[in-house]
Amino acid sequence: MELLLEKTGDDMENIRMELEKLVSYTLGRDVITASDVEEICTTRITSRVFNMVEAITEGNVRKALDLYEDLLALKEEPRKILPLIGRQFNQIFQVKELMSQGMNRGAIGSALKLKPYIAGKLMNQARAYSPDRLRAAVNLCTDTEEAVKTGQLNDRMAVELLITGKY
Repeated sequence: MELLLEKTGDDMENIRMELEKLVSYTLGRDVITASDVEEICTTRITSRVFNMVEAITEGNVRKALDLYEDLLALKEEPRKILPLIGRQFNQIFQVKELMSQGMNRGAIGSALKLKPYIAGKLMNQARAYSPDRLRAAVNLCTDTEEAVKTGQLNDRMAVELLITGKY
């Protein structure tokens, strides 16, 4: 269920449509497996960006670049991807701050209006960074977005530089 929600988000109409696809795909079976969800359900752009940032926090640049290439193949514009990366790092930073105050997954989810499982995933990502490094990542995302908007940097290259940490 968590995998389904991770892929679909919290839009009830999207969840309904994805569940209909799953039920049709698994017709006659009693159990829907994680591989069924992976096979059938469409992953939203925000989920792909979440996975991309997760790969960055794990130091898996190749995976992050592959996910970025997947987004480009789906005709997603780098201009739309860039602020989502910044938003993700900002959320990780906020989670890190709340963790330092001793908040647990449920309290963090409630404070940031996130599902508890999303808060948990963000907590895992936050553990990979110091507060200063996260602040620097958020600032780098902001500076990169500004460089794109002022024409100093190509948007596709800007995202690649952020992923590789070369900017």
